[in-house]
Amino acid sequence: MLPDFFLGLVSMVVSAAYLVVTSQIQESMLSDAVGAGGVPTALGWAMAALGLLVCARSLFVRASKAEGVAMVASAVDDGEKAPEALRPHLLALGLLVILAAYVVVTPYLGYIASTALLIGASARFCGMPFSRNLFIISILGGLGLWVMFDPMLSTPMPVGSLWGGR
Repeated sequence: MLPDFFLGLVSMVVSAAYLVVTSQIQESMLSDAVGAGGVPTALGWAMAALGLLVCARSLFVRASKAEGVAMVASAVDDGEKAPEALRPHLLALGLLVILAAYVVVTPYLGYIASTALLIGASARFCGMPFSRNLFIISILGGLGLWVMFDPMLSTPMPVGSLWGGR
């Protein structure tokens, strides 16, 4: 279960980076006791805890010799099942890479462009064909979320350093 352990470690590293970024969220005029960074911080800690659970589970399964030997033997006997068993992990890792790229590019591209790219990349990665509809949904999604947070809820979203914003 080495892929599970690796996925758990990657999740914990990404959640640590995510928590560092969420600690820099500015408070808005609408802040309550939880604050603007409350939910993102809780999500970061939840992701770290789930990563730790995945690591622990992989070690527990590995310690169980009878079960572990049977799983390895079946994967070796049937070469087609081994890559198929990794597919969900690779899909999750791909989405995690897209989300990590979103966190990295948002300060430069700003909220609208980065969110539009996140929506488009996630939909494309999950199988949506590249089309005009994908482009329109991505742009409208980025704009719609910005309108909801920035002007309506007075939560300042980054404009992006490439555009000379905050």
